[in-house]
Amino acid sequence: MTITGPRLNNDGVINAWQNGLSARNSRRSLTSVSYPNGRAELFSYNLKIGERTPAGVTVIADFTAPAKGFHSMTTSCHVNLAKGLTGNSVIMNPLVWECSPMSERKPF
Repeated sequence: MTITGPRLNNDGVINAWQNGLSARNSRRSLTSVSYPNGRAELFSYNLKIGERTPAGVTVIADFTAPAKGFHSMTTSCHVNLAKGLTGNSVIMNPLVWECSPMSERKPF
């Protein structure tokens, strides 16, 4: 995955994702990839943890221990930060997320 866009702190990457923009943090552990149709994806490492729909709705996969979706401490921090900064996002159980088309990586 090639990420273009500015290098920002984690808050900045999540804000960019909310606004449909590409960004990455300095370690490339949190990235946002945007598409021309207004859709954007949020990744913790190579795990897709969020999607912004063309209508601007943000959906976050709850990959944390309480939701039985733990992957890593860093991913849990990224998910919790996204949940805290977005406020009005749809939070999806990881089992539901895995069955939804949003969990798939799309080439464009």
